[in-house]
Amino acid sequence: MRRTSLWLALFGLLGTALSAQALDFPQPQYVNPIFDSFTRNYISTSAMGRGYTGLAIPGGVDNVLKNPAGYRPDKASLHLELLVKPPVDHDVYAMADTSIYYQMTPETLNSPVPVGILGGGGKIGPNFTYGLLYSLPKTVKVDNFGVEINMGYGLITRYPTFYLNQITANAAWHKDNFHVGLNLHNQIYHLGDVTFLRTFERISDTKYILRPQLGLLYSGEKLSAGLSVVPQQNADWDLKFAQYETRLPLNIALGGAYDINGTQITAELDYEQCSAIDAAFSDRYSFRLGAEKTIRRYTYRAGYIYHPQVWDGDFNLPDAGSDTTSIWWSAVLPQGRVGKNSQHIITAGTSWNHPDVRVNLAGLIDVAGKAPVAQVNLSVDLFFSAFKRKNFLYFD
Repeated sequence: MRRTSLWLALFGLLGTALSAQALDFPQPQYVNPIFDSFTRNYISTSAMGRGYTGLAIPGGVDNVLKNPAGYRPDKASLHLELLVKPPVDHDVYAMADTSIYYQMTPETLNSPVPVGILGGGGKIGPNFTYGLLYSLPKTVKVDNFGVEINMGYGLITRYPTFYLNQITANAAWHKDNFHVGLNLHNQIYHLGDVTFLRTFERISDTKYILRPQLGLLYSGEKLSAGLSVVPQQNADWDLKFAQYETRLPLNIALGGAYDINGTQITAELDYEQCSAIDAAFSDRYSFRLGAEKTIRRYTYRAGYIYHPQVWDGDFNLPDAGSDTTSIWWSAVLPQGRVGKNSQHIITAGTSWNHPDVRVNLAGLIDVAGKAPVAQVNLSVDLFFSAFKRKNFLYFD
């Protein structure tokens, strides 16, 4: 009996040790969904204001990023969106310290590019619409990853960056209450100063991936429903010191909207198959809730987002292994850390509606405190029909 208990205890300890093993990145560092709590940008100001919902509500051309079938314009328009995300301090790396040999030092995560969306769209005949947009779904610049050399008299500094640039071509068909749309997302992943141990070489890379997105929408008088599907796709990376054979995950989003005396109540469930990237990651089920009401020229919005984590723990920094004799790397712990990062986010927004132009403003903030993030969006829809008027931006 004692021998059996001893073996069970040993297996339990072994299981605990294995579960505590640090993660090797399955993708280049900041491309991994474990950093989405900051890298993700909530683009589409109107959707962001109502809890980032929009699958079941036809809207402006920016709404095609939520649902390819969700754009049904009365007139052609140009859309410009700017966003601001305050920097966040995050304990990513560990450096040597005189009193404590390895100590986590906060790094600052920035999102320095203020452009969220630039694009436009319109109608082709009575049943077809089109859109073309440039957007930035993910951005991060880390300030900074530095390694002291020459007994502290020199510093090698790197600023790891990740920008996901996206050019979206949209086409949709509309018939009565039924809408079908397709997006072709031309995604350009730009990585700069990718972190590698034991090399001072600067590693950068740019990769193009085409990702389709199918959208369906039923818009009833009271009740509406929408569906968006982005299929899984292979993605390989060769960063000289590391090669990744990975996949971009399947994403399915389902939403509904209900009109109560002129107030739209919206709810969405979003599924992201993160386990397809790595078995250590959990699949993500995000939930979003929103409300919207228009009173004369103004639309008011509010919402809530639950964005759960897919993983937390220690990770191994990629190792170039090309400078093993240098003593300076002994000051850098070869691991980093991602803490608990589930987010509970509240949002609010408003729009000023005019026959010539629409101005949208929205903001969000995490209230859970585990992975702080805040964002403010300002966007403008300019209708091309305004240039045909004698009294541009007139007031009645």
